[in-house]
Amino acid sequence: MNEYYDYDEGTYLLIARLINHGYLPYRDIFAVHPPLYYYLLAVWLRVFGDNYITGRALSVFFGLLSLIIAYYIGKEIKDWKLGIILSGLLALDPLLIQVNSLVLHESSIEFFTLLSVYYFIRYLKTEDEKYAYIALFWGGLGSTSKFTILPYALALYVLILFNKSERIISHLHGAIGVIFNKRQAFILATTYLIMILLVMATVILWPSWYVRAVVVVPGIHRIVYWDQIIPIVVLLVLWGSLTLKIFNCSYFPQVKDIISFSLHHLRRVLILASAFFLPKIIVEGLLGIAISTDYLSQTYLIQSGRSFPIINFFIFVSDLFEDIYKNTLEFWMFILPVVLLALLVLAIWAFSKKVPMSSSGRSFLVLSTITAFMYFAVSPSIITGRFILPFLLLIYILLADVLYNLPSIIQKGHVRTLGFFLVLLLLVVDFGIVYQYPHGNLKVIYAVHTKTMRDDLKDYLSSANIALGTTYSLNPMNTYYLEASTVPYYIDAFGLLLLEDLNVSTMLNILEEEEVEYFVISTWAYYSWANKELRDQLQSFASTVRMSSTLLYGESYDNKDILEMYSRLLTHNPAGPLYISTYDGRVVVWVNSMEIANFYAVNNNTTFNFRTQLSYDLDKNDYLAVQYANASSSVAFRLLLNGSQLIFLDVPTPLVFNFTGDITVFGEDKFLKLGDESNSPVDVYCGDFQLLIAGRDIKVRKVSNNQIEIIGDKIILELRDP
Repeated sequence: MNEYYDYDEGTYLLIARLINHGYLPYRDIFAVHPPLYYYLLAVWLRVFGDNYITGRALSVFFGLLSLIIAYYIGKEIKDWKLGIILSGLLALDPLLIQVNSLVLHESSIEFFTLLSVYYFIRYLKTEDEKYAYIALFWGGLGSTSKFTILPYALALYVLILFNKSERIISHLHGAIGVIFNKRQAFILATTYLIMILLVMATVILWPSWYVRAVVVVPGIHRIVYWDQIIPIVVLLVLWGSLTLKIFNCSYFPQVKDIISFSLHHLRRVLILASAFFLPKIIVEGLLGIAISTDYLSQTYLIQSGRSFPIINFFIFVSDLFEDIYKNTLEFWMFILPVVLLALLVLAIWAFSKKVPMSSSGRSFLVLSTITAFMYFAVSPSIITGRFILPFLLLIYILLADVLYNLPSIIQKGHVRTLGFFLVLLLLVVDFGIVYQYPHGNLKVIYAVHTKTMRDDLKDYLSSANIALGTTYSLNPMNTYYLEASTVPYYIDAFGLLLLEDLNVSTMLNILEEEEVEYFVISTWAYYSWANKELRDQLQSFASTVRMSSTLLYGESYDNKDILEMYSRLLTHNPAGPLYISTYDGRVVVWVNSMEIANFYAVNNNTTFNFRTQLSYDLDKNDYLAVQYANASSSVAFRLLLNGSQLIFLDVPTPLVFNFTGDITVFGEDKFLKLGDESNSPVDVYCGDFQLLIAGRDIKVRKVSNNQIEIIGDKIILELRDP
């Protein structure tokens, strides 16, 4: 389990479970994807059992079917050897290993894409129109699972439509010859040098914050603001102008030919379109539009809020450069086929050879290029490996085709050597995705303690005899794993807060009206997401819940894995203003919504901030705090919240308090300097806050400008009026 990925898993699993309990997506459940995958998963869970392992088995099943189809694709293109090469490449791809082991739509997208590709090849070989219809049918059916297949399906439609015109196909091959040409290296270098000079001149003339933020070199500088579309347009105009000039080409005649062909073959245009739309009309008509009049707004219209065409490509490229700058190149493993194919083509060009490719391979080059255009220039979707999976599958087909035909230009012994190193590289990357990634050893985020914390919460609920009522979690996987009832319509917090623009206060009022009794807030909600709007909304949600509910259980690790459960049924410390939570392996102290300090136990040179557990004792109305230095060494003490007081009982070791700002410590009629100690109560001033620290057998030592160490069997921390 991984909090950073299983948000999606939990959403889909919970929707499937709710379907099996009689709830319907789009009417009873807010859902942003088409219905097919939800219902396939619901049927699968009903037949084989409702748990996340069973849900993941559906993805494994789709993955295995895809490998079989990949074999037949290779066999259809050439022979069984190419089939083995292609299915082998897909079996070793790290992205496919990941998505086919999780409850994600992408496993079905892989299946439908490859099935569509198979019939497209049959169409190319036989020119039988029924195979064109079948290929588009599978593409259309795949789009009823997730929208990310649409750019590929549209590219497939375009290529099949114009395949009957040798003139237009010639135009397409000519365009590809211009794009994938050695002279493009010169054009790109010139374009970027001119762009750099333009940006430099603009910044010199108007050196304001706004100009520096907006006027950037797209693809090199990070794209953050919408206004950065201006330099992107300038860059594209420069590149397009240079390309047209150097290659002495035009596009008006080609556009005229395309329009003329479409008008003269309108019947074919409509028949091919109907083959694509037929499964959409059936599946989305019956399971979407017929269920709710909000279907189109929840699914299609809401997607425009994700990102923006063209900008996506430059965000994607700048992220790749950033991975180089930061040496976080493990992120490149999710676009590995593109890197491998580019490297192979450049190596062939370096020896002044022509890239070997079958006739079907050349058709796939056209299809891949059109698909890339659709993803990078037309689709509003964010560009990640998962969301451009059909494009990556096409690249793998091209890669397999080139590898198969390499012996026509180089010796077979060299091909075998290349194949050996290719497989070795894939195995190394697979070791990363299978072992290093789940152990948190890579920069790709992974919450390694996710399942442990969920099981610990289950154990606490069992030991405290708490039967969960209606529960709401910002990460739906928590609700699913705890097998708790919830408010069906609001399970997808991401979609509601970011895409639907639902306000947090409105959402919390609705959840209160729905009589939600428990809240679960975990790693996913506390992560510093790049989207500031989402980040602020999640922080506001967590802060409001913390002040309006009672913390029942909290657990965190020093890698920022965290899981908290709050109860609205308890009235412990309802007015505050002091609250506690746990984060980063420590206990955090809050004054209303503002963090003021965190603390952990120490013993000699051992710090107990690897892991912290806070468990509310329903009988004693206090907390048992257990802090760990490692997996086996721990200390325990009790905490009592009483309005403006936080009381520590049975503290066996010193506690180190880290304040969020510089502090002034006053005790024994003097201000404590670094290293000074006081055996009597002290006042600690931090910003606008004043804290009185007193207790039994207490000793306070100022360790640094924002840190104190406290020793005492009983410690009282009291917030004073400034």
